[in-house]
Amino acid sequence: MTDYSDSKKTNRGFRNTQNIVSIIFLSLVSLLALSLCIVILLRNATLKKENEAYKSEIDTFNTEGYYTNSQAQELLKKAKEQQAADTRQDLLNQIQNNLESGKGTNATIRSLFTDQLVVTDSGKYYFFPINKDITRNSFAENDFALNQQNIMKYQGTDSSVSGTLGIDVSRFQGDIDWQKVAAAGVKFAFIRVGVRGTTEGRIVLDDHFVTNVEGAAQNGIKVGVYFYSQAVSDEEALEEAKFVLDAIEPYQISCPVVIDMEMADNENARTINTTQDQFTSAAKLFCDTVKGAGYTPMIYGNLKTFTLMLDLTKLKDYDTWIAYYSVPQYYPYSFSVWQYASEGKIDGIDGKVDLNIGVKDWSSK
Repeated sequence: MTDYSDSKKTNRGFRNTQNIVSIIFLSLVSLLALSLCIVILLRNATLKKENEAYKSEIDTFNTEGYYTNSQAQELLKKAKEQQAADTRQDLLNQIQNNLESGKGTNATIRSLFTDQLVVTDSGKYYFFPINKDITRNSFAENDFALNQQNIMKYQGTDSSVSGTLGIDVSRFQGDIDWQKVAAAGVKFAFIRVGVRGTTEGRIVLDDHFVTNVEGAAQNGIKVGVYFYSQAVSDEEALEEAKFVLDAIEPYQISCPVVIDMEMADNENARTINTTQDQFTSAAKLFCDTVKGAGYTPMIYGNLKTFTLMLDLTKLKDYDTWIAYYSVPQYYPYSFSVWQYASEGKIDGIDGKVDLNIGVKDWSSK
């Protein structure tokens, strides 16, 4: 009886212990589950706050002008379209203002293409990029101005610029009173030696050459000469140079000996099919021959001469005499004489005469 009772007590104690352990285990599981729920809730709360922060940041970006890539591209496109429209309107306004101010079509077009030399010929416009390999002149727009007598004056600061008044004459000026011309302030004169005919090609001496050379020299006016060339070959250019050298041999020529190169305004002109290379070669040979004889060579021409006719890159060693009848000077390259008027008036000459301003000083010649 005693053994059985003790065994029953022992079993009851064991079961009580198991119950206690189970309760503790379940309590721990419940506590762990509760902790996990708390962690999940806290994490959700954190994510919610982060989402709200991100949303707030995006709202701020939108408010302050930040855009998506597609929105930015669209805005850029609209900006470019507006800029093009504004540029077009500015251009139209510039053209309108130029035309209304009386500048004319040529001046207006040239003002729009400042990095190019714009030349007109036979109703066409030619555009020549300004060549950086050719020496530019350094003059500003206001360096030259016409006075009340329509005489060009240099008012820049370069002390090496001569700024003297000159004329060029031929038989078309008739008999000239050179004493009055000198008294009018003319310091130099280019006298035409002769011409080559534009159609038949015959060389002719200007019938006022001798009287003009002698009259100018006797009145203290420095003399240069020019020949109107229509050479179509090196042989003809050499013939022209020798003709000039023979004609001037008896006289004191202190200013340059010039080849006058212009496009003949004649549909039957013998030079009509002459190429730029041929013109350039002829000019170079003439100048080299003149230089070899001890004179200073120079090339006369207008904008068409120095763009359409001649390749200036091959003639950089020679002085240039530019004919351009407007102020300011448009020709961008270096020049030694500027013929600024073809209808000038000088006391001692009946009728019209070409007027020039000297840039280079030949007083030492």
